[in-house]
Amino acid sequence: MKKHLYLSVISFFLSSVTIWFMPHESIRLILGIVFWIGLVAGFLFQIPITKARKADRKHKERHGIALFRFFSNKTAVVFDLTLVIILITAVAGVLVTEIPDIAAFGGVFGFVFSLEMHGVFNGRNYAWLSKR
Repeated sequence: MKKHLYLSVISFFLSSVTIWFMPHESIRLILGIVFWIGLVAGFLFQIPITKARKADRKHKERHGIALFRFFSNKTAVVFDLTLVIILITAVAGVLVTEIPDIAAFGGVFGFVFSLEMHGVFNGRNYAWLSKR
């Protein structure tokens, strides 16, 4: 099951890193395709974990949406802090000064990836995997 988690994280990373390269107009079509394939693959790799978690009768199900759960484990703390820091930095950067495109798209990449990882590592599947 951990293999599926790693593949999911890699897929989400590939999906979000394409945002960083969006200023290059010549490869935008390829970037769009990679973005959507990575995003869909990230969710598809979560399906076997979800099925195994639901089949585990000993597991007590957590309630609530992972999007609203913060700092639920050590790994989640890293990505949750990264998410908050990048968001504050991006807003301050836009309000205070003009920033180069590569830095702006890099910030969006960091925000999107940390948001995806926030969902993965605060979610039910990761909680179940970490208890096994």
